[in-house]
Amino acid sequence: MTRARRWGWLGALLAAAALLGGCATPLRLEHTVRSQAAWAPTARPATGDRYLFERLPSQRSGDAMREQDALESLAEPLLAAKGLQRAEAAPGAGVSAVPWGVQLVARSVKYPYAPWDAPEPRPGWMPYGQVIVGRGVVTSLGLQWQVRPPYYVRELALTVRDRRSGEVVYETRATQDGPWADAPTLWRALLEAALEGFPDPPPGPRRVVIEAPRP
Repeated sequence: MTRARRWGWLGALLAAAALLGGCATPLRLEHTVRSQAAWAPTARPATGDRYLFERLPSQRSGDAMREQDALESLAEPLLAAKGLQRAEAAPGAGVSAVPWGVQLVARSVKYPYAPWDAPEPRPGWMPYGQVIVGRGVVTSLGLQWQVRPPYYVRELALTVRDRRSGEVVYETRATQDGPWADAPTLWRALLEAALEGFPDPPPGPRRVVIEAPRP
């Protein structure tokens, strides 16, 4: 094998390694988060406190119920990391044993293209490979299919209710956007960002960056 061919093979191997390494790079997800706490002086969450997930009527059946099951399963270990333990008791359990109620509301919106892209009437075949012939005469050499990737915006609201008083004592909202379709790893990152700073979050909106595996 000649030296030129050896260098060609080496270059191809390095390019392949770089491509594979890029695929393994985690996503760096940016979130906008706003949280508000209103704990009573004598009623703050303590390590080991138990909670129940509370649901809206629209979250209790069909696809919405299954989506809520998945979302709560992702939230459970993150709340455990904050010291709260999910109760196995029914919603009618005594408030002294299960003082907190946690509610999750999430939505995902799919847009046809990113906000900074100029709108197009519709995807389709578009000319490419143009060449100038003579004085300013343009001739198209072919056609190619033009389709823009969709863009997603995910939003999540988490509230904590003191079941003893009935008051909502903690609220946090987080948003995440990008070209990635819904996936558990992205929802988990959104939940992690929403819970950043719990139970004493900083005031005002903030930017929270979470690294997550690529879906």
